[in-house]
Amino acid sequence: MRRTKIAPLARLLVSTAVVFALGGLAGCAVGAPTPSPSTTASPSPSATVPEVEPTDTPTTVGSLPGSALLRVSVTAQAEGEEVRLQLTFNRAQTKVSAPEPFGAVQEACPNAISSQLELYPGMEPTGVVTSELTMVGDWPDGMTVAIAAGGIVASFGEGRSVAETQDDPGAFGCTVPIVTGPGAAEFTSVLLGDPAITDRIDLENQIAQGIFGFESDSGSAVEVRWVDCVIQLSSAAQRLSTEFGWTLPAQWGDGCLIGADGTV
Repeated sequence: MRRTKIAPLARLLVSTAVVFALGGLAGCAVGAPTPSPSTTASPSPSATVPEVEPTDTPTTVGSLPGSALLRVSVTAQAEGEEVRLQLTFNRAQTKVSAPEPFGAVQEACPNAISSQLELYPGMEPTGVVTSELTMVGDWPDGMTVAIAAGGIVASFGEGRSVAETQDDPGAFGCTVPIVTGPGAAEFTSVLLGDPAITDRIDLENQIAQGIFGFESDSGSAVEVRWVDCVIQLSSAAQRLSTEFGWTLPAQWGDGCLIGADGTV
């Protein structure tokens, strides 16, 4: 199973929207003060100057778009290379307001959705949460990354480096999309609802149970080190994280994630 490895360090920030920022997974701090310059005496020719590790530049992120629910950013390092990944989640939409992604996920994952409906009798697909992946840097050879796309029923991705969805009966091919290389991508997760309840309330309840972000893929040929994890929350996402007790990034132990861990 995933979510078991320990990542190196975690940093917590706050921005215009509420932001959880992590630099790995060992500790959390709010922001990071800029160190004051200090004067150092020049050593004599016979003195030995100790080698000093350079201080990492604090991670900076742009403002969260007004249409976004939340955004997850993290650097993945492996094999001497690193790539900065950014996953922006849009606010959940009903099947009426987002007919194309709603139809696409049903076409890609019919078996997964059908099997989940057996577990949730009386429910029906009500809407979707979509997200966009961008990246900067060099993708490490052999690295694959799992995407927590927000839904708990079925998710799939589209992009040149997204592994093909396998929706065999009784399998879990639509559970977690896998990214195998560089390039932009889009992800869609279906959300269920009760026909007797307003769709917007249904969607919020489903989003409250979701997991959002990046994590290690058990099939990766190389081990990934996750650093500088930054999670920006809109006011709506911040309210859900508080009301539903979302597990924060440093508590997952792997990747760069936020959301419901299923223990409550």
